[in-house]
Amino acid sequence: MAKMNIALTLLSAIAYLARGADSARDPDMSLVNLPESTSPGGRCMDGTMAGYLIRDGTNPSLFVIDLKGGGACTTQEECDARVNSVRGTSRDWNVDMVGLGFLSQDCDGNPDFCEATAVHVPYCTSDTHRGTNDQPSELSWGYYFDGHLNFVAIIEKLIAEKGLGDATNVLLTGGSAGAVGALFNVDWLADRLSDATVKTAPSAGWYSPNALDDDLPVPHQPSDFDHFSRGENGNPFYNSIQAGVVPVDVWKAKNSMSPDCLAAYSDDEWWSCLSARWAYKYIKSPIYMIHTQYDKNQIFSGNQAPKAPVDDTELDAVKRYIQMWGNATRESLEETIVIDDVAFPKAHSDGIFSASCITHGTPGDVAINGYYANPLVHDWFFQNGKYDADKYKLIESCEPLEGNEEYVIPCNSATACAYKPDPGNGGGKKEKVMRCAKRLDMEGCLQSFGPKKDCFSCARDNTDALVEAGCTSKIVELVCKYAEENDIFDEFEGREVDVDFDELDNPDDDCIFKSECEDSSDGIGSSSGAVIRYAPAYGSVLMLGMITFLVVSSPFINLCNIIIL
Repeated sequence: MAKMNIALTLLSAIAYLARGADSARDPDMSLVNLPESTSPGGRCMDGTMAGYLIRDGTNPSLFVIDLKGGGACTTQEECDARVNSVRGTSRDWNVDMVGLGFLSQDCDGNPDFCEATAVHVPYCTSDTHRGTNDQPSELSWGYYFDGHLNFVAIIEKLIAEKGLGDATNVLLTGGSAGAVGALFNVDWLADRLSDATVKTAPSAGWYSPNALDDDLPVPHQPSDFDHFSRGENGNPFYNSIQAGVVPVDVWKAKNSMSPDCLAAYSDDEWWSCLSARWAYKYIKSPIYMIHTQYDKNQIFSGNQAPKAPVDDTELDAVKRYIQMWGNATRESLEETIVIDDVAFPKAHSDGIFSASCITHGTPGDVAINGYYANPLVHDWFFQNGKYDADKYKLIESCEPLEGNEEYVIPCNSATACAYKPDPGNGGGKKEKVMRCAKRLDMEGCLQSFGPKKDCFSCARDNTDALVEAGCTSKIVELVCKYAEENDIFDEFEGREVDVDFDELDNPDDDCIFKSECEDSSDGIGSSSGAVIRYAPAYGSVLMLGMITFLVVSSPFINLCNIIIL
């Protein structure tokens, strides 16, 4: 009875927030599941049917296809924790959504693509949309990893039913894990739609930069923080290769990789082609990459730089590591996209927008020399000529900031871009907010720049789950507002929900009932089926930029080509 009262009270509070929020458009995209007869592929991790959300456009020649992000899993424990969430099953998918960004039908904010048929592909395979494993086995813990096959099946259905085969212009987008999927699926799409102009604009998908000359050899990514801080060179994947460990492709992603890239590397370095840095040269389709120089996920989550340095010595090491990572990112972009280092001629140059920003994803208010990413992508895609061609390639440069004269670290003036050491957990406030935010994310309530009213409405439909996570109406309000103003890419590994914790004077002050605080003290942490477990950087998980390796038994390792997001 107590939990029912809590849920009803939270429901009432969130409903009040939804009524009081600025008005939002009604959902304009509807879910279509793939038929049971789909083969090969067509499944989520758990075997439920994958699918897509769609809004018919008014311009039948124009399509925008967006791939959802959301991390990945590399161990059975992690996959077990994901499989019952929206990232592993379609059972609880929303049946509709509001198209945002390039999917928006608002012609003021999305002038060149507002009339397109908009397609959004949810993410339920944990393989960055690149797996071809549609035969679950003991090796894959009984799960499907068939993201690429799902993409293929969706495209075939759109050709058969929505006229995609007659399109003349198609933009493939995605953020984070979805950006990886866009980058590595675009050539297949272009080959399938041979009469159309097909381009991709991935955001936060440059996994990962190459190591600098004084670090690890080609084709490895930079050293992790643990080695760097000790004045050593190394990371778990590099160390495992040096020890003679052999990668094994568990997701069967090699089947969807560029044969030209694979031919360029020896058989024992085929995994190089899973990295955007080394695969870029062999991608034939035009690319506009949006990626910050100091990807927060790569620095803190993937390579374990401390978010809250314990003293000035560690703070110095973190700043130097951030500087190194930025140098490596700039170098890798300058040696590829900037100079058009491509194996196959393209109709026009690729584009890059790389801000000096320590975020995972590029917030909409981030500018370089007065230019913003989205308008540049629009102009680049259609080659409208509004901007000079050199503006399509912007890599922000910096001088040392005041108070940080010894370092060149993020300098973009946008608030979200600066490096701010984590002061700790805010007396339990941060932990409570993050637990609620992760649950809102798992339930599909958080969308990058999504109207907070939509977030409140989703929260209202998932009150019981939010109560279990210890959410309060105030925390829901803060997190929904944060999502409305930020590019979150549907995941939280490697970044925090940066809200004003002072608005929560005490983490328990905003409990709807006193019993809510008492009943939810264990939160979702005690329920293994409800918690997103994030891959550690050490132990069994070995990372190489775009790829993470799971050690099974030396000298073999299962290869799950994923990003830790």
